Order: sequence, then structure tokens, then C-alpha cells
Amino acid sequence: MTRGLNRFETISVALAVIIAAAAGALALASAANTVVFVVSAGALVALAWIVGVATEQLGASAGPKVGGVLNATFGNAAELIITIFAIRAGQLEVATASITGSILGNTLLVLGASFFIGGLRNGLQSFNQRVAGMNASMLALAVIGLGIPTLFGHVADHADVQSVSDITAAILLTLYVLMLVFYFRTPEVAHVSGHEPIGPHWPGRLAMVLLLLSTGAVAVISDVFVGTLDAVISDVGISAVFLGLIIVPLVGNIAENIVGIKIAYQNDMDFSMLVSLGSSLQIALGVAPALVFISLLTPHHFDLLFPVMQVVSLAAAVFITALIASDGESNWLEGAQLMAVYGIIATAVWYL
Repeated sequence: MTRGLNRFETISVALAVIIAAAAGALALASAANTVVFVVSAGALVALAWIVGVATEQLGASAGPKVGGVLNATFGNAAELIITIFAIRAGQLEVATASITGSILGNTLLVLGASFFIGGLRNGLQSFNQRVAGMNASMLALAVIGLGIPTLFGHVADHADVQSVSDITAAILLTLYVLMLVFYFRTPEVAHVSGHEPIGPHWPGRLAMVLLLLSTGAVAVISDVFVGTLDAVISDVGISAVFLGLIIVPLVGNIAENIVGIKIAYQNDMDFSMLVSLGSSLQIALGVAPALVFISLLTPHHFDLLFPVMQVVSLAAAVFITALIASDGESNWLEGAQLMAVYGIIATAVWYL
């Protein structure tokens, strides 16, 4: 059964259009960079929400398998587009940190908040232990994939560092495709990879139009957003690493993060973990390697050589997440533990 936009969705689309137009107008009027930064960040949050809803609605219209492919493709579209523009602008430190920050934010902050809110609401919650373990092992492999080029680059000042990064990126992308094939073709995994039916949904054409328009708007506003980064770093006094590790991932992923926490509140931890850990896997195995090859079209070449502290932080995040998820159960205290680790890392990055 199909339907049009409800009142909340209509207001959301209207707000996204208004804020995006305001960001563009402020940029054209050469307003203060901090003001443009804040308004364009708000526009990206609103547009990312529309992209997420349109993807969900289009998936409901096309069926679960196509919906899974759409989610895998557009799940981190806003994050990908923002990072591409950061690379094009030469903000490689911000781009690298945003990749790390997205993975840390999803595995520690979002999953931790989901455990915490869900645990306070529902008490002890359970989830599919096999799928959680598989996601944790894939995240560990992703950290290895990001860590080996970093280690090679730090211990050997070698001309082949870029080649190691490029080949590793190709391997990680291949692994991501194999993971999607496994998820979609394995019944015992596929049945926990989808949420309850969303009821009446948008017509496919409406969902597609809104998805394309909102994704295009994200690209335009991302250019505005990235254009203010240098000035914001100097005016506000925050580091490029903190901006990339904390602020940019929140801007690109906050809408999806809210969905994951809401689903945990509704006591569907399987799907909530799929949102948080699945998003981390998309970033680590899909977005980061793809950026290596997309950057060939820009003046600046992105690679998988990450700062050592960021790789260590990723390893710690994967370790604590796998440890907490190993029993197939969660509670609010475990959520607080994950968020505490995120807070410690964020504090250290602030003082870098």
C-alpha cells in the first residue's frame, strides 16, 4: 500500500529546503565563516535525514533485497560526499579523521547509547550472537586493513607505500562485496538484517525523486561546508583532527544514529546493532577504500595511512565492542562503558 508524505515528513522536507537555501545564501553573501559553517552543518543534518527516509521508503517499495542493496549504497552517502569534498579541498587530515571518527562514533557512541537507552527502557536485552560475532570479526579485519598500510608507512620510508595502500583498498572493497553477498544469501543472517515492515510507504517514483534531489543537495551544501573548515579551525581554535574525528561524523551520520537508538528503545537490538555496526563496516570496508580510488579524480590522493593514535583507538573500540557483544546480551551499564571509551578518546583528541 502506498501513501504520500505525512505531516512530519512534509515539515522535514520543507525545513531541509529552507536551511539548505539559507546556507547557500549566506555563502554567496560572504557571511561570517562560523555562521555559514553552523547553518550548512544544520542543512546537512536535515538532508541526511531525508536521504535516509527516502532510502528506507524506496527499499520498502522495491522489496527487502533491493532495499538491502540501497541501504548498503546510500547508508553513508552524506558522509562519503562530505569527505570527497574535503579531499578535493586538500583537507586530507580532516578526511582521514572523519573516517576514523565515523567508525568510533558508531561502535562506541551510537552502540553505547543504544545499549544505554534500550537497557533503561527494557532491562536486559538480547540479540543474535552469531551475527554480532561476525560483524565484530569483520570490523577487526577492517582495522587490520587500515593498520597494515599505516604500519608499513611508519616503519619504511618506501616508494611503494602508495601501492600497498591501493592494493589494500582493492582487497577491502572485494571483502565488502563478499560480505553483502553472504548477508543477502544466508537465511539465518538475512532474517535479522531487516526491521519490521514500515506499513504504507511512498510510491517508488516519489522516493526516488526525493532521494536523488536530497543527495544532490548534500553535494552542493558539502562544498559550502568544507569551504569554511580552514577559517573555522583558525577562528574557533579547534584542531583539524577534532573537527574531522568528532564534528564531521556527527553532521553526516546523526540522522541514522538517532534511528539506531530509537530502534533499541523499541527493543529490537538485532536491527539496532545492524544500524550501528553495519554503518561502521560500510565506512571501513566500503567508503574508506572507495575514497582511495575516487581521490584519483582530484588533485589530492587519499591513502590508507592513518595516524597511529587513530589506528590504536580503532583497535581498542573493536576489542571492547567484541568483548561486550560476545554473550549476545546487553544492558545499560555496558552502554555506559562504550560511551566512556568514546569520551576518553574524544578528550585525548581535543588536546592534540
